[in-house]
Amino acid sequence: MGLLDGKKALITGARKGIGRGIALTLANEGADVGVNDIVDDETSQRAVELIEKRGVKGSFHAGDVSTVAGINSVIDSFLETHGQIDILVNNAIFPDQSRPLFDTDEAYWDRMMDLSLKGYFFGSQRAAKEMIAQGSGGSIVCLSSVHSYVAIEEWTAYGTAKAGLKRMVKGFAIDLKGHNINANCIAPGAISNVLPTEDDDDVIDGAPHDASRFTDRLPAAKGGLPSDIANAVLYLTSELGQYVNGETILVDGGMIATKVMDN
Repeated sequence: MGLLDGKKALITGARKGIGRGIALTLANEGADVGVNDIVDDETSQRAVELIEKRGVKGSFHAGDVSTVAGINSVIDSFLETHGQIDILVNNAIFPDQSRPLFDTDEAYWDRMMDLSLKGYFFGSQRAAKEMIAQGSGGSIVCLSSVHSYVAIEEWTAYGTAKAGLKRMVKGFAIDLKGHNINANCIAPGAISNVLPTEDDDDVIDGAPHDASRFTDRLPAAKGGLPSDIANAVLYLTSELGQYVNGETILVDGGMIATKVMDN
């Protein structure tokens, strides 16, 4: 018996890294899992293969979740395949996450907010509508960041979007009261996104960060792995975390505690 037996979970931005780790972890606990990404390639399809290797249903749903049309297309495809949605994990992000203040133009700002804030809002809104119609409740998780807590040079646009998510899930908790739908954030610290090696890829984590980078900076004295975030998602989407709603959980090895102490 898994913690998520029979549940249907959609993970955005799940081709690799944290999203892939979340997808495999939920599959390990019995959930049927849909993988979304804007890129459909061998890496995407291998993620689905690994999900199905765990004895559950896996699927891939290509699409740009920075637009309402794209979001609806992805969720429509997921529902056509799985019949319902019980879990939505908003994880999609584009790789160009930091930019100097005076190099941040309107196009970059809009791209950041469209994917990292607007997309998460409207994806959650659509998923919540489906969960209410199903009458079985559900769970929404948004990936925020340590950058929502502290200001770090050249990360202003990204940090602003991620801070908005923390307020957003509090609003969802109130707006969705009475429907048995929980909405929460996870704020990762320094997490390695390196894929496992091709000859041994049926695992959640790839190579970690060089621990020497963190020995004097973090209480954990090491960087994090996708499994660290995935286990927090599992907690929030299973009965283990059923009484947590509207909150943000830091998974950062003590990074923010260290920053506060430095101040």
